[in-house]
Amino acid sequence: MRDHEFKSSHLSWLLVFSFVILFILAVPWYWGEGGDKPLIFGMPLWVGVSTFISFLISCLTAWVAFRTWPSDSDKSEGDE
Repeated sequence: MRDHEFKSSHLSWLLVFSFVILFILAVPWYWGEGGDKPLIFGMPLWVGVSTFISFLISCLTAWVAFRTWPSDSDKSEGDE
């Protein structure tokens, strides 16, 4: 396996792991009873945490899209 293929494969698994962890953290299932006590801007703390995690998911998705999206400068084989 070439070095580039190894890095690509390793990065793919790291991205999958990152997305899974972020999606698990975004769902407030781990908050116990009384999760509405500390308020942030009038909302329960779990709402702020879920919103922030959703923002991180969006940033990661945008980074992956911009990093892997083919551009006009990319030429396929045989294309001149």
